[in-house]
Amino acid sequence: SIASKLPHYKVKSSSDFDRFFDEQKRRLRTDRIDYYLMHMLNDSSSWERLKNLGIEEWLERKKRIGEIGFAGFSYHGGADSFSGVVDAYDWDFCQIQYNYVDENTQAGTRGLNYAASKGLDVIVMEPLRGGRLTYKLPTAAKKLIEGTGRSAAEWGLRWLWDKPAVSVVLSGMNSDEMIRENCRIASASAPGCVAPGEEAFYTKLRSAVLTGISVPCTGCGYCMPCPHGVDIPVCFSAFNTLRSEGRAAAMTEYVMTTSLRPVPTVASRCVGCGRCEPLCPQQIQIREELKAAAGALETPVYRVITAGAKLLGYRR
Repeated sequence: SIASKLPHYKVKSSSDFDRFFDEQKRRLRTDRIDYYLMHMLNDSSSWERLKNLGIEEWLERKKRIGEIGFAGFSYHGGADSFSGVVDAYDWDFCQIQYNYVDENTQAGTRGLNYAASKGLDVIVMEPLRGGRLTYKLPTAAKKLIEGTGRSAAEWGLRWLWDKPAVSVVLSGMNSDEMIRENCRIASASAPGCVAPGEEAFYTKLRSAVLTGISVPCTGCGYCMPCPHGVDIPVCFSAFNTLRSEGRAAAMTEYVMTTSLRPVPTVASRCVGCGRCEPLCPQQIQIREELKAAAGALETPVYRVITAGAKLLGYRR
């Protein structure tokens, strides 16, 4: 199956529907897109604007002639606005951020159950929060998982497959090993797979994860590129590492990923233009957090380390 998204915030006229859609088909080398989403449709007023441009008629025509299989939307707004978007159109499905940390974030559990009650299939994105619930887990959370006989990914994915309202779990996979693991977990999981006694473990795990997060960045990259050269997701990753793993690990990560290059991509390059903030699905106050990251990471010790590394000829 093939999925793509309409960047509705870039649509200025009805002709843009076909312009974006035709370009997507060309790049994908296909005549049909099975799952077509309104990207980041976060409130019903955005849908009303599209309705006034004829989006409903356009979607119905594309579905009728077979160029679109199912119409849906992805959502990153607040819980209170979600039901209005669900009710605004006869959607086939929706896509929401959901995991054991984000029960009450964005659409959350309330939104998941509401969409399912209206007959929508629900696709879950960020099931492992961009790796934050696997290889980027804080030390305290890793210690909880050690000795359980399950990987961090399995704990995260089983929690989702336990929910009857979850139709699809959209997990990013970078290797054959990850694909095999995710398939194994999905095959062995079903609603009711989480035992009552395991809920207490998830409560402890959730608390350990949240304690180790300074900025709720998932690394999606929608804020990029920064016109002033800041690698925003990488800066926030190191900032979170400072809280979860300590200064030595954070400094190593920050220097290696932002500083040892011809043009550094450090947090202090931020000039406060604000271009990034409306693009952030997590609604992070990026300028404020980058200032905090620069203050915490770009210390006198950091400057000595980077100067020494450059003097010795280290470059990425």
